[in-house]
Amino acid sequence: MNIYDISKAAGVSIASVSRVINGADNVSEKTRKKVMDVIDEYGYTPNAYARGLGRGSMKTIGIMCSDSSDIYLANAIYYLETDLRKNGYNSILCCTGYDLENKKASFELLKSRQVDAVILAGSKYVEKNPEDHQYIIDGAKEHPVMMLNGFIDADNVYSVASDDKGGTKDAFIKLHESGARKTIYVYSSDSYSGSKKIDGIKEGAKECGIPADSVRIVKGEKSYKGIEELLTREYEKEPFDSVISSSDTTGVGALKFAIHKGLRIPEDIQIISFNNSKLANAVNPELTSVDARLEESCSKVCKLIMKILNPPLDEEGNPEPVSIPKKTKVKTKLVTRETTRF
Repeated sequence: MNIYDISKAAGVSIASVSRVINGADNVSEKTRKKVMDVIDEYGYTPNAYARGLGRGSMKTIGIMCSDSSDIYLANAIYYLETDLRKNGYNSILCCTGYDLENKKASFELLKSRQVDAVILAGSKYVEKNPEDHQYIIDGAKEHPVMMLNGFIDADNVYSVASDDKGGTKDAFIKLHESGARKTIYVYSSDSYSGSKKIDGIKEGAKECGIPADSVRIVKGEKSYKGIEELLTREYEKEPFDSVISSSDTTGVGALKFAIHKGLRIPEDIQIISFNNSKLANAVNPELTSVDARLEESCSKVCKLIMKILNPPLDEEGNPEPVSIPKKTKVKTKLVTRETTRF
């Protein structure tokens, strides 16, 4: 049993449980009795985290990301840390890589530092095997967990994600309306976000009267050169007149393919990338890109964390219940530049 279980059994907040455990004065007798009855019944012994709560917030948020060299995640870290700092919180960053055991070890490290909450940045924390989420589900019993662009249905786990499915669906439809009839979708990573983007491509195709299973979807390496070579091979098999890419990185690879193949952009081929990072307008011609509105997503993550950690107090000084959505979706926006005809 932990303080999350006690709060559930007693029908009070985690913060109220911690105040009782640490002998704080600003707890009503009614609340104290509820908590102590549960503690006596189950013989609970408070751990270090529970005692830390009694001393007050650590004012520190743990952030986990798989690859800080990725431009999307690098920007996410910047937005998150900036927003947290404005709210008076420090952060501890763990770059976990993609190995499950490393992810688990990083989560345990953040727990040992008594962080107030944990942010999982990026969709690589949604595993294919649901059992591999257990370390997150268990950790959320003591620390609120916010997922940026991922979702796990569990207590005390919350999600803010861009509408990746809607973004790729709109991109496909827009290309079709502009005259594109042979669109290829290229991606480089299997993830929660990646699966949503593929779903969007298929839905967009169906809306345009194209069988979903006939859409060309190919996976390549996460590098400009790898994507360029992949698209060169695919074009030799059967030419295509438009490309939707899963990120701006793959979009640059598509652009290199078109230029080296001698195709006119956007007359012979149109390209839409995803994320609308600095890469999209740093290249020539500039890429039309789906804006995932990352800064807004990060801002929503921080606002929700602050709402969880700093709830309003009632007349007796006890935290009042707050309503936090389990899932928040951020609508994407297509930013038109030089690689499309619309």
